[in-house]
Parts: sequence; structure tokens; C-alpha cells
Amino acid sequence: MRWANPNALYALLVIPVLVVILILSSYITKKKFRLFAEDKFYGFFLQNFSSFHWHLKNYILLIPLVLMVIAAARPQWGKDIQVIHKEGLDIAISVDVSLSMLATDIRPNRLQRTKDQISYFLDQLQGDRLALLPFARTSFIKLPMTDDYQAAKMFLNIMDTNSVPVPGTDVGEALLTAETAFPDPDRNKIIILISDGDDLEERGVEIAKEIGQKGIKIYTLGIGTPDGSPIKIKNEDGVEEYIRDGEGNIVISQLDVDVLGRIAQHGNGQFFMVTPQQSEIYEILRDIEEIERERYDAQEFIHYRDRYRPFAIAALIIILIEMMLLYRKKNNQQN
Repeated sequence: MRWANPNALYALLVIPVLVVILILSSYITKKKFRLFAEDKFYGFFLQNFSSFHWHLKNYILLIPLVLMVIAAARPQWGKDIQVIHKEGLDIAISVDVSLSMLATDIRPNRLQRTKDQISYFLDQLQGDRLALLPFARTSFIKLPMTDDYQAAKMFLNIMDTNSVPVPGTDVGEALLTAETAFPDPDRNKIIILISDGDDLEERGVEIAKEIGQKGIKIYTLGIGTPDGSPIKIKNEDGVEEYIRDGEGNIVISQLDVDVLGRIAQHGNGQFFMVTPQQSEIYEILRDIEEIERERYDAQEFIHYRDRYRPFAIAALIIILIEMMLLYRKKNNQQN
């Protein structure tokens, strides 16, 4: 037998105190009686009162009290064993948070649309684990592999261009970091990289080849338009201004379809354009559903059977019996 709430048993310490109080109550009653009458009149004044039944009722009440404490402690014996297997894939989602993601060729801007797409993607997942990794010139794991989608949405919402302090864009670094996000080497792995393809370090394709050879699939989502748009940021005075190059020209950030397409190709995945209809989300989901889904985290749950009901029922029955006991003597009827 085990107890689901063993701390409740401490309430049993009150029982000895109540017994002492009941014993003392009889002594105190007689002591108070002596203040106004002699002991020989005690039986006369209490001739209609049954001291025996009075004490019997009080002591009987201690029994349901003990039973209720035991019921509150939830005794358990007997158990059911249930094994639950979860199935799914490990998915690392790398999110471009460089300044170019503030371009407004995709409304309201590229970064916000990216977050909306990922949030919708999370709503469609069932049993898959995922990790979130923001990247710019560097990258890091913001949320380790988990199946807690609500936590993922919380971390996703707080992502912004300040999430990675080093400016620039290094897609290769993002892919290398994503590769480290998979805790189980034997699991099927997928990397989803969402970016405008502006790879300043120009090593994303080569690293995608290396990762693809290890059996990791890479999907790329392109956010932006080929025509692009300028990038507006706030300066130190809080005034909005466009980013300019070294010659003072306004920088136009354009979607690099070629880079993202080659990364997906070498990563044995596919490239998709982000669309308002979010059709690319369904394309990715259909594709990954074809990948063999492995079981992970097979957990054995032991459910112990609660046995508090008999104690609670017994306590109720005893209380009802106690209520039927009278502590007053029946008057003898005189003819």
C-alpha cells in the first residue's frame, strides 16, 4: 500500500489531544459542579443525563475522524501499467533575424511574416519535437528540442533583430548550429531554414552539402521578393532611417532564390516561397509525413488505484449511527 497524500496523516496527531480533552472535560465538569453543590447531589441534577452515552458519542466521533484523515491521505493499492509511445521527427527551425528581415516587401515585414508562418506550422504538428534557433552572423539554440509547442510559440514571439547581437548573415553558421540541436544521433532529422537568402559569408551551400551527406534533410523557406525593398531602422536618436552602404546609397535587400534553392537541393530537401496562402506549410508537412517516423520516449506510466472511498463511506455510516444515539435518559413513566 502507498499514500498519494501522506502529509495528511499528520492530522492523526490531533486524535490523542482530543482524547485528553474528553478525559479532562469530565473532570472539569465535576469540579465546576462542586462550586455550587455537594457531590451527593451530582446524580440528582443529572438524573436525565446519561454520562455513558455522552462519552460514547464523543469517542465514536473519533473513529470517523480517523477514517476521514486516512481517506484524505488517499491510500492506494493495486496498479495499472500503461506504456505510451510517442512518434515523430526532430525538427530544427533556423530563423533569420538579421536586419534585412525588417524589409517590408512582405507585409508587415519579413520577420513578422516568418513568425506567423512558423506559428501556423506549429499548429499543424502532432508528436514531432522541434528546436528554435535564431541566427544572423552567429547562431544559437534558443529553445532545445521539445514537443511543448506552447513554449515554442512563447520563444518565437520574443524573437527580434536584437536576439543575435552580431550583425550580418551567415547561413552556414546557422546550419552548423542546427546540426547540434539534435540530441539523438539515431533519429530522423530535419532542418527548416527561413531566410531571405542574403548569405554574406557565402558558405551556406557548401555546409548544406556536408550536412546532407549525413542524412539530415534541409528545407528552405524564402521570405521576401526578388525586387526587394529598403530596410528601415531606428537610429540612436530614435528616428527611423534607411540603411545605407559605404557610399551613402540606400541598401535594397532582395530575396536570393538561387542560394536557398541550392541549399535545399544539397540538403536533400525542397525550397519553398513563403506565400500569404501558407501553401508551403502543407507542402512541407506532406513531405515530412513520408519520412519514417520513429518511436521515442516510450514511457511507462503506473496508475495506482485509489482506495479512499471505503474509508469515506465508513466514516459517513458511523456519523449517522452517532446521530441516532441519545445522551438523555428516558423518563420513567409513573402510573
